[in-house]
Amino acid sequence: MKRMNPVVALLIITALASGFLLLQDSMLLQPPESGPMWQQPLTLLPKTLPPTVDSVASAIPVAQEVAFSVKGLNPRASSVYVAVFEAEAGFPYPELSSQTTVVSATEEQVRFWLTLPQNQPVAIAIFQDIDGNGKLSKNAIGIPAEPYGFSNNARGLLGPPAFSQAVLIIRADRDLVKPIEIKVR
Repeated sequence: MKRMNPVVALLIITALASGFLLLQDSMLLQPPESGPMWQQPLTLLPKTLPPTVDSVASAIPVAQEVAFSVKGLNPRASSVYVAVFEAEAGFPYPELSSQTTVVSATEEQVRFWLTLPQNQPVAIAIFQDIDGNGKLSKNAIGIPAEPYGFSNNARGLLGPPAFSQAVLIIRADRDLVKPIEIKVR
């Protein structure tokens, strides 16, 4: 199950709230408590204003383009799968990530850019798909047979590292020129 992008979720919530406000506006004309409706003037209730564009825009998380460099790849034509996780749930399985990008590689190193949220924890899981099957191939005892790595070059003892070991937090004052390096093994 893929997680919903937080910007999309915010837009859906805003649309639902706007629909509720429109429904509420249509109910503002209330008949008077006594007498036939056509003999009494209609009473207007106070109206609540919908959120402004500025208040909605300030709730949307700020994203930043971040450069990455992956080293230690097998020097052959292949795809490198890059999975971004914004929460511990599903880490490090690419099919459960919030964003997955595929980058072409032909050398031992590849560079690319990702758009990541600022001041929010994210973790990156990467693997090189040498056999072209779209998943991290493993040997008979379950050890990965293709190069893989994680942000912070995190490594687990008997399996993948914990989300907390691979977490990156992109700050607004980060040097945009120097790429974040990830080594695969």
